[in-house]
Amino acid sequence: MKTLIFVLVATMVCLSLLMAGLGIKILCHRSKSFRRPCTNADPKTGRCAHCTCGKNKF
Repeated sequence: MKTLIFVLVATMVCLSLLMAGLGIKILCHRSKSFRRPCTNADPKTGRCAHCTCGKNKF
């Protein structure tokens, strides 16, 4: 039982540190926007094609 509690507490501590780190990162880069990199590339030109996220799906 003590092992289970230790594992749960350790997990909660790790998750809270990760969330705090993400929050600090967002606060430090406030002027920049976080964009998802486009994974659709035109094979002919190598340029990034328009992303279709959130548009009509099938």
